[in-house]
Amino acid sequence: MMKKSIRRMAASLALAGAFALAGAAQGAQAAPGKVAAGARVSATDSSGRVVTLAAPARRIVSISPAATEVAYAAGAGACMVGDTTYCDYPAAAVALPKVGGFSSSTISVERIVALKPDLVLTAGPSMHGAVETALAKLGIAVFAYDPVDFDGIARGMNAIGDLAGTGETARGASGAMLSSIAKIRAAVASVPQDRRPTVFWEVYDEPLMTCGAASFPHAVIEAAGGRDIFTDLPGAWPRVSAEEVIRRAPDYIMGADDHGDKLTVAGVMARPGWSTIPAVKSGRIVLLPANLVSRAGPRIAEGVLALAKALYPELFR
Repeated sequence: MMKKSIRRMAASLALAGAFALAGAAQGAQAAPGKVAAGARVSATDSSGRVVTLAAPARRIVSISPAATEVAYAAGAGACMVGDTTYCDYPAAAVALPKVGGFSSSTISVERIVALKPDLVLTAGPSMHGAVETALAKLGIAVFAYDPVDFDGIARGMNAIGDLAGTGETARGASGAMLSSIAKIRAAVASVPQDRRPTVFWEVYDEPLMTCGAASFPHAVIEAAGGRDIFTDLPGAWPRVSAEEVIRRAPDYIMGADDHGDKLTVAGVMARPGWSTIPAVKSGRIVLLPANLVSRAGPRIAEGVLALAKALYPELFR
């Protein structure tokens, strides 16, 4: 039964693709900065795959909140036809048809297919491998967006713009993002390294987890002129002991605002031994917008600025 269903979906997709190509051949006028509708486009995704489309994508489904933001910033908003319940920015994304949640187990391939996409944006094989495999069998193009640094966000934005025929818009947006981060770095450049405030970034309290050197919160802290106290730990989200946090004595304790009521001055004060930490004694416990500091999207520059303002209010009035 499953094989018949997949064959039927594949046949429907082939027919839809034929109509899409026919429409492209008729050639709606390209907006400024866009590639002509019938032009072949190609880009490399985060997993190293070269994604090639016979014409710029006109129907895009995203199953990654970060990729959704990037697609809109890249000028491909008019091409978006579906996303997930976690895609909450920009406002236009909230109104799109939903194909599931975030993990592969919550994503409906059938709903994706029903939207007749010519491109699907994912968070990469580690998160959406099962969905990517299913879509590949149906001949649907997949672009994995899973950057590991600021430059990776820019490359992904440019690539998605190229696939949507809006490369010029994408490069303008990615350039503005990188420029904003560079300005913040320049503003704090005069602060000597040994005078920069130290930061403990709390990801979770039980078990106690922080950001490692391969995470975006770490990159945000460093770009904003802070010193991550666990910069020596590899990976993205290592576990740490309370004793080690106390020993490293951070000047600030920070976290994303989706941490709920677990990260408050009163709550941290109640933890055994934590009242001796400089950040706790001074009440320097700061929550920052999760979507700005944890999501690998174009607003990461706003996250860097928010953190820099918390560390150096006198420099960012």
